[in-house]
Amino acid sequence: MSKGLRMRCMLSLCGVLTGVFGLALTAGAEVTSDSSGSVLVYPKVMYSDSEGGRDTIIQLSNTSNNPVYAHCFYVDSREIFGRPLWQVTDFRLVLTKQQPTHWVASMGRSQNNNDNFQTPTQDGAGLDPGGIPPVTSGFQGELKCVQTDASGTPFGGNSLKGEAVLRSRDGDVSKYNALGIIANPDFASDGDPDELLLNNTANFDGEYNSCSNMVLMDHFADGAPACPIETCLTPSNVCSGSGAACAEDSDCPITCPIRPYLTMVPCQQDLENLIPESVTVQFAITNEFENNFSTSTTVDCWENTRLADIDVGNGNCTGSTTPCSVDSDCITGLCDKTNSVFSFAVLGSNSAFTTITPVGLDGGIIAIGEEQHYSQGAADRAWAAWNLHQMGTRFDATDTQRVDRIRIPQQF
Repeated sequence: MSKGLRMRCMLSLCGVLTGVFGLALTAGAEVTSDSSGSVLVYPKVMYSDSEGGRDTIIQLSNTSNNPVYAHCFYVDSREIFGRPLWQVTDFRLVLTKQQPTHWVASMGRSQNNNDNFQTPTQDGAGLDPGGIPPVTSGFQGELKCVQTDASGTPFGGNSLKGEAVLRSRDGDVSKYNALGIIANPDFASDGDPDELLLNNTANFDGEYNSCSNMVLMDHFADGAPACPIETCLTPSNVCSGSGAACAEDSDCPITCPIRPYLTMVPCQQDLENLIPESVTVQFAITNEFENNFSTSTTVDCWENTRLADIDVGNGNCTGSTTPCSVDSDCITGLCDKTNSVFSFAVLGSNSAFTTITPVGLDGGIIAIGEEQHYSQGAADRAWAAWNLHQMGTRFDATDTQRVDRIRIPQQF
Protein backbone atom coordinates (compact mmCIF):
# COMPACT_ATOMS: atom_id res chain seq x y z
CA MET A 1 0.00 0.00 0.00
CA SER A 2 1.40 3.41 -0.95
CA LYS A 3 2.00 6.19 1.57
CA GLY A 4 -0.76 8.32 0.02
CA LEU A 5 -3.39 5.57 0.26
CA ARG A 6 -2.29 4.53 3.76
CA MET A 7 -2.69 8.12 5.02
CA ARG A 8 -6.07 8.41 3.36
CA CYS A 9 -7.33 5.28 5.06
CA MET A 10 -6.06 6.32 8.47
CA LEU A 11 -7.93 9.62 8.31
CA SER A 12 -11.18 8.49 6.74
CA LEU A 13 -11.43 4.82 7.93
CA CYS A 14 -11.91 3.99 4.30
CA GLY A 15 -12.90 0.60 3.00
CA VAL A 16 -13.57 -0.79 -0.43
CA LEU A 17 -16.19 1.82 -1.28
CA THR A 18 -13.91 4.73 -0.39
CA GLY A 19 -11.17 3.25 -2.56
CA VAL A 20 -13.56 3.00 -5.50
CA PHE A 21 -14.70 6.58 -4.92
CA GLY A 22 -11.07 7.77 -4.90
CA LEU A 23 -10.50 6.11 -8.28
CA ALA A 24 -13.65 7.71 -9.69
CA LEU A 25 -12.37 11.14 -8.74
CA THR A 26 -9.22 10.69 -10.81
CA ALA A 27 -10.78 9.02 -13.84
CA GLY A 28 -11.27 12.29 -15.72
CA ALA A 29 -7.64 13.32 -15.18
CA GLU A 30 -8.30 17.03 -15.54
CA VAL A 31 -8.08 20.34 -13.75
CA THR A 32 -11.57 21.10 -12.49
CA SER A 33 -13.60 24.19 -11.63
CA ASP A 34 -16.60 22.39 -10.12
CA SER A 35 -15.09 19.62 -7.97
CA SER A 36 -12.78 19.62 -4.96
CA GLY A 37 -9.08 18.89 -5.36
CA SER A 38 -5.82 18.62 -3.44
CA VAL A 39 -4.32 21.76 -5.00
CA LEU A 40 -6.49 24.84 -5.34
CA VAL A 41 -5.49 27.71 -7.64
CA TYR A 42 -7.02 31.19 -7.59
CA PRO A 43 -5.42 32.62 -10.78
CA LYS A 44 -6.57 36.21 -10.32
CA VAL A 45 -6.21 37.96 -6.95
CA MET A 46 -5.98 41.75 -6.95
CA TYR A 47 -5.94 44.61 -4.48
CA SER A 48 -5.56 48.33 -5.15
CA ASP A 49 -6.74 51.13 -2.87
CA SER A 50 -6.62 53.72 -5.66
CA GLU A 51 -9.73 55.17 -7.26
CA GLY A 52 -11.34 52.50 -9.41
CA GLY A 53 -9.28 49.82 -7.66
CA ARG A 54 -10.41 46.30 -6.83
CA ASP A 55 -10.11 43.91 -3.90
CA THR A 56 -10.60 40.13 -3.71
CA ILE A 57 -12.77 38.07 -1.39
CA ILE A 58 -11.43 34.52 -1.03
CA GLN A 59 -13.81 31.66 -0.18
CA LEU A 60 -12.37 28.26 0.81
CA SER A 61 -14.18 25.11 1.93
CA ASN A 62 -13.36 21.66 3.26
CA THR A 63 -15.71 19.26 1.46
CA SER A 64 -14.79 16.19 3.56
CA ASN A 65 -15.92 14.92 6.95
CA ASN A 66 -12.36 15.02 8.29
CA PRO A 67 -10.16 17.88 9.46
CA VAL A 68 -8.15 19.32 6.56
CA TYR A 69 -4.81 21.10 6.60
CA ALA A 70 -3.68 23.45 3.84
CA HIS A 71 -0.43 25.25 3.03
CA CYS A 72 -1.26 28.40 1.04
CA PHE A 73 0.92 30.73 -1.03
CA TYR A 74 0.27 34.25 -2.26
CA VAL A 75 2.40 34.92 -5.36
CA ASP A 76 2.84 38.65 -6.01
CA SER A 77 3.50 39.07 -9.71
CA ARG A 78 3.29 42.84 -10.09
CA GLU A 79 6.03 44.19 -12.35
CA ILE A 80 9.04 46.13 -11.02
CA PHE A 81 11.16 47.76 -13.75
CA GLY A 82 9.45 45.57 -16.33
CA ARG A 83 10.04 42.26 -14.52
CA PRO A 84 7.60 40.27 -12.36
CA LEU A 85 8.29 40.65 -8.64
CA TRP A 86 7.35 37.01 -7.91
CA GLN A 87 7.37 37.42 -4.16
CA VAL A 88 5.81 34.52 -2.24
CA THR A 89 4.02 34.81 1.13
CA ASP A 90 2.84 31.56 2.72
CA PHE A 91 0.51 30.66 5.58
CA ARG A 92 -1.21 27.55 6.95
CA LEU A 93 -4.87 26.77 7.59
CA VAL A 94 -6.81 24.11 9.48
CA LEU A 95 -10.46 23.47 8.59
CA THR A 96 -12.83 21.27 10.58
CA LYS A 97 -15.09 18.84 8.74
CA GLN A 98 -17.27 20.54 6.09
CA GLN A 99 -16.05 23.96 7.25
CA PRO A 100 -16.20 26.94 4.89
CA THR A 101 -14.19 30.10 5.55
CA HIS A 102 -13.48 33.40 3.83
CA TRP A 103 -11.35 36.50 4.03
CA VAL A 104 -10.70 39.75 2.15
CA ALA A 105 -7.26 39.86 0.53
CA SER A 106 -6.52 43.42 1.70
CA MET A 107 -7.49 42.61 5.31
CA GLY A 108 -6.40 39.03 5.84
CA ARG A 109 -7.91 37.23 8.82
CA SER A 110 -6.62 37.18 12.38
CA GLN A 111 -7.13 34.63 15.14
CA ASN A 112 -9.82 36.19 17.33
CA ASN A 113 -11.82 33.95 19.64
CA ASN A 114 -13.87 36.89 20.91
CA ASP A 115 -15.46 37.97 17.62
CA ASN A 116 -19.14 37.22 17.23
CA PHE A 117 -22.03 37.23 14.78
CA GLN A 118 -23.94 39.89 16.74
CA THR A 119 -21.48 42.68 15.85
CA PRO A 120 -21.97 43.61 12.16
CA THR A 121 -18.45 45.05 11.80
CA GLN A 122 -16.76 41.80 12.87
CA ASP A 123 -16.41 40.00 9.57
CA GLY A 124 -14.26 37.16 10.96
CA ALA A 125 -16.86 35.63 13.28
CA GLY A 126 -16.90 31.85 13.52
CA LEU A 127 -14.12 29.28 13.60
CA ASP A 128 -10.84 30.91 12.61
CA PRO A 129 -8.78 28.58 10.39
CA GLY A 130 -5.48 30.28 11.27
CA GLY A 131 -3.76 33.62 10.83
CA ILE A 132 -3.99 34.90 7.25
CA PRO A 133 -1.77 37.86 6.28
CA PRO A 134 -3.16 40.78 4.26
CA VAL A 135 -1.69 41.63 0.87
CA THR A 136 -0.29 45.10 0.21
CA SER A 137 -1.86 47.66 -2.09
CA GLY A 138 -0.88 47.05 -5.68
CA PHE A 139 -0.90 43.27 -5.26
CA GLN A 140 -1.73 41.35 -8.40
CA GLY A 141 -1.09 37.67 -8.75
CA GLU A 142 -2.42 34.33 -7.61
CA LEU A 143 -3.22 32.29 -4.51
CA LYS A 144 -2.40 28.59 -4.39
CA CYS A 145 -3.40 26.21 -1.55
CA VAL A 146 -2.00 22.67 -1.21
CA GLN A 147 -3.72 20.11 0.99
CA THR A 148 -1.34 18.56 3.53
CA ASP A 149 -1.42 16.28 6.53
CA ALA A 150 -0.90 17.55 10.09
CA SER A 151 2.89 17.51 9.63
CA GLY A 152 2.71 19.72 6.53
CA THR A 153 3.42 16.94 3.99
CA PRO A 154 1.27 17.20 0.81
CA PHE A 155 -1.64 14.80 0.98
CA GLY A 156 -4.00 13.71 -1.82
CA GLY A 157 -7.27 14.04 0.05
CA ASN A 158 -9.10 16.03 -2.67
CA SER A 159 -11.01 18.08 -0.08
CA LEU A 160 -10.44 21.72 -1.10
CA LYS A 161 -12.88 23.83 -3.08
CA GLY A 162 -13.08 27.60 -3.43
CA GLU A 163 -14.34 30.71 -5.16
CA ALA A 164 -13.05 34.26 -5.57
CA VAL A 165 -15.01 37.51 -5.80
CA LEU A 166 -13.29 40.52 -7.37
CA ARG A 167 -14.95 43.60 -5.84
CA SER A 168 -14.52 47.11 -7.25
CA ARG A 169 -14.53 50.16 -5.01
CA ASP A 170 -17.84 51.24 -6.59
CA GLY A 171 -19.47 47.97 -5.46
CA ASP A 172 -19.32 46.05 -8.74
CA VAL A 173 -18.48 42.35 -8.27
CA SER A 174 -17.15 39.59 -10.54
CA LYS A 175 -16.85 35.95 -9.45
CA TYR A 176 -15.10 32.77 -10.62
CA ASN A 177 -14.45 29.27 -9.26
CA ALA A 178 -10.94 28.40 -8.12
CA LEU A 179 -9.30 25.66 -10.20
CA GLY A 180 -8.77 22.34 -8.42
CA ILE A 181 -6.00 19.89 -9.30
CA ILE A 182 -7.16 16.43 -8.28
CA ALA A 183 -4.71 13.98 -6.72
CA ASN A 184 -4.47 10.27 -7.38
CA PRO A 185 -4.64 8.98 -3.77
CA ASP A 186 -2.71 5.83 -4.71
CA PHE A 187 0.37 7.78 -5.82
CA ALA A 188 0.23 11.29 -4.29
CA SER A 189 3.13 11.92 -1.87
CA ASP A 190 5.21 9.10 -3.36
CA GLY A 191 8.85 9.96 -4.06
CA ASP A 192 9.83 13.49 -3.01
CA PRO A 193 6.80 14.59 -0.94
CA ASP A 194 7.49 18.30 -1.52
CA GLU A 195 7.48 17.98 -5.31
CA LEU A 196 4.01 17.47 -6.76
CA LEU A 197 4.09 15.80 -10.19
CA LEU A 198 1.21 16.77 -12.47
CA ASN A 199 1.34 13.57 -14.52
CA ASN A 200 -1.88 11.69 -13.79
CA THR A 201 -4.03 11.09 -16.88
CA ALA A 202 -6.51 8.52 -18.14
CA ASN A 203 -3.56 6.77 -19.80
CA PHE A 204 -0.97 7.03 -17.00
CA ASP A 205 -1.14 6.55 -13.24
CA GLY A 206 0.60 9.60 -11.82
CA GLU A 207 0.46 11.72 -8.67
CA TYR A 208 -1.73 14.71 -9.55
CA ASN A 209 -3.85 15.38 -12.63
CA SER A 210 -2.04 16.91 -15.57
CA CYS A 211 -2.98 20.41 -16.67
CA SER A 212 -4.93 20.64 -19.91
CA ASN A 213 -3.22 20.75 -23.30
CA MET A 214 -5.60 23.43 -24.61
CA VAL A 215 -7.71 26.15 -23.01
CA LEU A 216 -10.84 27.04 -24.98
CA MET A 217 -12.26 30.56 -24.75
CA ASP A 218 -15.61 31.76 -26.13
CA HIS A 219 -15.56 35.55 -25.96
CA PHE A 220 -16.80 38.81 -27.42
CA ALA A 221 -14.57 40.66 -29.85
CA ASP A 222 -12.70 43.57 -28.27
CA GLY A 223 -14.81 46.65 -28.97
CA ALA A 224 -17.97 44.71 -29.78
CA PRO A 225 -20.95 46.97 -29.02
CA ALA A 226 -23.02 46.30 -25.91
CA CYS A 227 -25.64 48.83 -27.05
CA PRO A 228 -26.90 50.03 -30.48
CA ILE A 229 -24.13 51.37 -32.73
CA GLU A 230 -24.28 55.11 -33.36
CA THR A 231 -25.15 56.35 -36.84
CA CYS A 232 -24.04 59.47 -38.73
CA LEU A 233 -26.94 61.91 -38.88
CA THR A 234 -27.28 63.90 -42.09
CA PRO A 235 -27.36 66.70 -43.07
CA SER A 236 -25.91 67.78 -39.69
CA ASN A 237 -23.06 65.24 -40.02
CA VAL A 238 -22.87 64.40 -36.33
CA CYS A 239 -23.05 61.03 -34.61
CA SER A 240 -26.29 60.15 -32.86
CA GLY A 241 -25.79 60.22 -29.11
CA SER A 242 -22.21 61.53 -28.87
CA GLY A 243 -22.56 64.42 -31.33
CA ALA A 244 -19.09 63.77 -32.77
CA ALA A 245 -18.41 65.01 -36.31
CA CYS A 246 -18.80 62.35 -38.98
CA ALA A 247 -19.03 61.77 -42.70
CA GLU A 248 -20.34 58.19 -42.53
CA ASP A 249 -21.49 55.67 -39.92
CA SER A 250 -18.02 54.14 -39.50
CA ASP A 251 -16.74 57.51 -38.19
CA CYS A 252 -18.95 57.25 -35.12
CA PRO A 253 -17.33 55.72 -32.01
CA ILE A 254 -18.72 52.73 -30.15
CA THR A 255 -19.65 54.31 -26.83
CA CYS A 256 -20.33 51.09 -24.91
CA PRO A 257 -17.75 48.47 -25.99
CA ILE A 258 -16.91 45.12 -24.44
CA ARG A 259 -13.32 44.42 -23.39
CA PRO A 260 -12.35 40.71 -22.96
CA TYR A 261 -9.46 39.93 -20.58
CA LEU A 262 -7.46 36.78 -19.94
CA THR A 263 -5.48 35.70 -16.85
CA MET A 264 -2.92 32.90 -17.21
CA VAL A 265 -0.68 31.11 -14.69
CA PRO A 266 1.95 28.46 -15.59
CA CYS A 267 1.16 25.07 -14.09
CA GLN A 268 4.78 24.51 -13.12
CA GLN A 269 6.04 26.51 -10.13
CA ASP A 270 9.01 26.32 -7.79
CA LEU A 271 7.72 27.96 -4.61
CA GLU A 272 10.74 26.80 -2.59
CA ASN A 273 13.53 28.31 -4.70
CA LEU A 274 11.37 31.19 -6.04
CA ILE A 275 12.09 30.39 -9.69
CA PRO A 276 9.34 31.80 -11.95
CA GLU A 277 8.20 29.71 -14.91
CA SER A 278 7.82 30.98 -18.48
CA VAL A 279 5.38 29.49 -21.01
CA THR A 280 4.85 30.61 -24.62
CA VAL A 281 1.27 30.14 -25.82
CA GLN A 282 -0.27 30.23 -29.30
CA PHE A 283 -3.72 31.72 -29.93
CA ALA A 284 -5.86 30.35 -32.78
CA ILE A 285 -8.90 32.63 -33.24
CA THR A 286 -12.00 31.82 -35.31
CA ASN A 287 -14.73 34.40 -35.91
CA GLU A 288 -18.43 33.75 -36.55
CA PHE A 289 -17.78 33.31 -40.28
CA GLU A 290 -15.08 30.66 -39.66
CA ASN A 291 -12.25 32.98 -40.72
CA ASN A 292 -9.02 32.13 -38.87
CA PHE A 293 -6.47 34.41 -37.19
CA SER A 294 -3.49 33.76 -34.92
CA THR A 295 -1.01 35.38 -32.57
CA SER A 296 1.14 34.38 -29.58
CA THR A 297 2.55 35.67 -26.30
CA THR A 298 4.78 34.55 -23.42
CA VAL A 299 3.51 34.15 -19.87
CA ASP A 300 6.26 35.08 -17.39
CA CYS A 301 5.12 33.92 -13.94
CA TRP A 302 1.64 35.45 -14.31
CA GLU A 303 -0.20 37.28 -17.06
CA ASN A 304 -3.34 39.39 -16.85
CA THR A 305 -4.05 41.08 -20.14
CA ARG A 306 -6.73 42.62 -22.28
CA LEU A 307 -6.86 40.39 -25.35
CA ALA A 308 -6.24 43.32 -27.68
CA ASP A 309 -3.00 44.10 -25.78
CA ILE A 310 -1.50 40.73 -26.77
CA ASP A 311 -0.69 41.78 -30.33
CA VAL A 312 -1.22 45.58 -30.39
CA GLY A 313 0.52 47.97 -27.98
CA ASN A 314 -1.12 51.28 -28.86
CA GLY A 315 -4.37 52.59 -30.26
CA ASN A 316 -6.41 55.78 -30.52
CA CYS A 317 -9.03 57.27 -28.25
CA THR A 318 -12.57 57.16 -29.60
CA GLY A 319 -13.72 60.54 -30.85
CA SER A 320 -10.51 62.51 -30.26
CA THR A 321 -8.12 59.99 -31.98
CA THR A 322 -5.49 60.80 -29.32
CA PRO A 323 -2.81 58.04 -29.13
CA CYS A 324 -3.31 55.70 -26.17
CA SER A 325 -2.16 52.38 -24.73
CA VAL A 326 -4.89 51.88 -22.10
CA ASP A 327 -8.38 53.31 -21.54
CA SER A 328 -7.12 55.57 -18.74
CA ASP A 329 -4.97 57.46 -21.29
CA CYS A 330 -8.14 58.89 -22.84
CA ILE A 331 -9.60 61.94 -21.13
CA THR A 332 -12.79 61.33 -23.05
CA GLY A 333 -13.69 58.15 -24.86
CA LEU A 334 -11.90 54.80 -24.67
CA CYS A 335 -8.70 53.33 -26.14
CA ASP A 336 -9.58 51.43 -29.31
CA LYS A 337 -7.04 48.98 -30.72
CA THR A 338 -8.69 48.30 -34.05
CA ASN A 339 -5.61 46.60 -35.54
CA SER A 340 -5.69 43.71 -33.07
CA VAL A 341 -6.76 40.28 -34.32
CA PHE A 342 -9.09 40.20 -31.30
CA SER A 343 -10.80 43.48 -32.28
CA PHE A 344 -14.31 43.93 -33.60
CA ALA A 345 -12.85 45.77 -36.62
CA VAL A 346 -10.54 42.89 -37.67
CA LEU A 347 -12.74 39.93 -36.72
CA GLY A 348 -15.81 41.43 -38.38
CA SER A 349 -18.08 39.66 -35.89
CA ASN A 350 -19.34 40.27 -32.37
CA SER A 351 -17.80 37.12 -30.94
CA ALA A 352 -15.02 34.61 -31.52
CA PHE A 353 -13.68 31.25 -30.36
CA THR A 354 -10.04 31.11 -29.29
CA THR A 355 -7.90 28.03 -28.64
CA ILE A 356 -4.90 28.68 -26.37
CA THR A 357 -2.11 26.09 -26.64
CA PRO A 358 1.39 26.03 -25.09
CA VAL A 359 4.17 25.90 -27.68
CA GLY A 360 6.55 22.96 -28.11
CA LEU A 361 7.55 21.30 -24.85
CA ASP A 362 6.49 24.23 -22.65
CA GLY A 363 4.31 23.36 -19.69
CA GLY A 364 0.59 23.83 -19.26
CA ILE A 365 -1.34 26.86 -18.07
CA ILE A 366 -4.31 27.55 -15.82
CA ALA A 367 -6.54 30.40 -17.00
CA ILE A 368 -9.76 32.31 -16.41
CA GLY A 369 -11.57 34.89 -18.53
CA GLU A 370 -13.11 38.23 -17.56
CA GLU A 371 -14.99 40.87 -19.53
CA GLN A 372 -15.42 44.57 -18.91
CA HIS A 373 -18.71 45.96 -20.18
CA TYR A 374 -19.02 49.70 -20.74
CA SER A 375 -22.32 51.57 -20.87
CA GLN A 376 -22.24 55.04 -22.42
CA GLY A 377 -18.64 55.96 -21.68
CA ALA A 378 -15.63 55.14 -19.54
CA ALA A 379 -17.21 56.04 -16.17
CA ASP A 380 -20.00 53.46 -16.34
CA ARG A 381 -18.62 49.91 -16.48
CA ALA A 382 -18.98 46.46 -14.93
CA TRP A 383 -16.93 43.24 -14.82
CA ALA A 384 -17.95 39.61 -15.39
CA ALA A 385 -15.58 36.65 -14.90
CA TRP A 386 -16.01 33.08 -16.06
CA ASN A 387 -14.20 29.74 -16.03
CA LEU A 388 -12.83 28.50 -19.34
CA HIS A 389 -13.20 25.11 -21.00
CA GLN A 390 -10.24 22.71 -21.22
CA MET A 391 -9.24 19.90 -23.54
CA GLY A 392 -6.64 17.14 -23.43
CA THR A 393 -3.68 16.83 -21.07
CA ARG A 394 -0.25 18.38 -21.44
CA PHE A 395 1.40 15.14 -20.28
CA ASP A 396 -0.19 13.03 -23.04
CA ALA A 397 0.13 15.68 -25.76
CA THR A 398 3.94 16.02 -25.67
CA ASP A 399 6.19 13.34 -27.17
CA THR A 400 8.44 13.34 -24.10
CA GLN A 401 5.46 13.34 -21.71
CA ARG A 402 6.06 16.78 -20.22
CA VAL A 403 5.65 16.69 -16.42
CA ASP A 404 4.71 19.98 -14.76
CA ARG A 405 5.95 20.18 -11.16
CA ILE A 406 4.83 22.23 -8.20
CA ARG A 407 7.57 22.41 -5.58
CA ILE A 408 6.71 23.73 -2.13
CA PRO A 409 9.14 24.61 0.71
CA GLN A 410 10.50 21.65 2.69
CA GLN A 411 8.99 21.15 6.12
CA PHE A 412 11.15 21.43 9.25
